[in-house]
Amino acid sequence: MSTYSPNPKRLIMTVGDSRVGKSTVIRLLIDLLCCQGKRIRAYDHDNRKRLDPYKCLVPVKSINFNEGTDSVIEELRNGYDALVIDMPGQHIDSICNYIDKVNLFKILGFVDWRLTFVQPISHRLDCVEYLSVLVDFAGNQADYLVVKNQHFDRRFKLYQDLSCFQLIALGGTDIVLGALNKYSYEAIESISLPYSQVSSNINIFSIYRAYAYRWVSSFHQSILNNSLACEYLGLLQIRPQQEPNYDDF
Repeated sequence: MSTYSPNPKRLIMTVGDSRVGKSTVIRLLIDLLCCQGKRIRAYDHDNRKRLDPYKCLVPVKSINFNEGTDSVIEELRNGYDALVIDMPGQHIDSICNYIDKVNLFKILGFVDWRLTFVQPISHRLDCVEYLSVLVDFAGNQADYLVVKNQHFDRRFKLYQDLSCFQLIALGGTDIVLGALNKYSYEAIESISLPYSQVSSNINIFSIYRAYAYRWVSSFHQSILNNSLACEYLGLLQIRPQQEPNYDDF
């Protein structure tokens, strides 16, 4: 947990294995941060440009992990509430080496920011091993939010048996991203819009829009019901009966 300000601004990194839902999760997080009126900037390491649909909501910049990541640090004093970065899949050693090389934890503490690692996980052992390396490296210098992606599993036995206690010991927490049927997912991906705008787009079958709306709302409520998740993402906690108002977009 934070050892600096009780309400530091947040540098949010989605990390983890390839193909576990990092880009999907960061898009959902951008929607929720924008819904709460947070001023944010997004960075994309994915050459598939998965964050391009969000350029209508927030500034999005593509960066190369080995060359352009220093530009993120330059934005820490520019009035943003949060910076979100979709880090490349795998590359845990390179990510840790970069953080160490630029003294990121020291820089963040100096300007009253805090790093939050958001790691979506599947059923695979690789996810557990990645998380273990991450927490061994960063310890209590960062906060941790694990996203259990139910597209892959519902029990997450390896995580529960091997990593959950280690995460809780560091003040980390986990949330659930429900499964969305592939036809609805393919439909919403095909129109290249923010997820928050899908339910009002008549180019998608109404049933797919309904499924997508419930999927987005369920994930956001999983966050808003969790006080630690809200803290680590720089969000205001909304009571369970209240839902994000996407009409404000």
